[in-house]
Amino acid sequence: MDVELTTLGFLMSGPKTGYTLKAISSKMMMLYSKITLNQIYPTLRKLESAGYVAKEVVFQTGKPNKHVYTLTPEGKDFFFRKMTDQPPPFELSFPFFEKIYFFRFLNNEQIMGEFEKEIQAMEEIIGDITKARGEVENKADDHGKFIFKTTLRVLETLQQSYREELDSYRKPDMSDSV
Repeated sequence: MDVELTTLGFLMSGPKTGYTLKAISSKMMMLYSKITLNQIYPTLRKLESAGYVAKEVVFQTGKPNKHVYTLTPEGKDFFFRKMTDQPPPFELSFPFFEKIYFFRFLNNEQIMGEFEKEIQAMEEIIGDITKARGEVENKADDHGKFIFKTTLRVLETLQQSYREELDSYRKPDMSDSV
């Protein structure tokens, strides 16, 4: 995840606090991104020191001061460069695949249990994403809708592959009956 690009992209629509950036990213990018405040604030400091964002301190009575960040003209140029640069190498990461690699050390019952747990976890994720369908259809632009549909399709396909593999462990081994 490119936290710089995400931060710059959200600032393209206007000034925001770090907390607002976190809230927006959690809501808008919930399907594929988990950006934390521990990522946002160092990124904002880095972008500020590079001259890509300007920080305004808004004094508040009885509350901590608010830091509002705005893109500078250089920041907008930097955003467009990042958007049009050569993309980074594609990173495919499925933590469950790491476990699967070592399934050779488990018996079939243990392997089936691991697949069942992963399928159940994916069921919950797919359910949560599906619940957001109405909100996405009402509020997201075409790009957001594409991300939503594609993410859901990838997860459903992966879950189906896990189910098929689980089924292969449930079938009796024909070589045993010969």
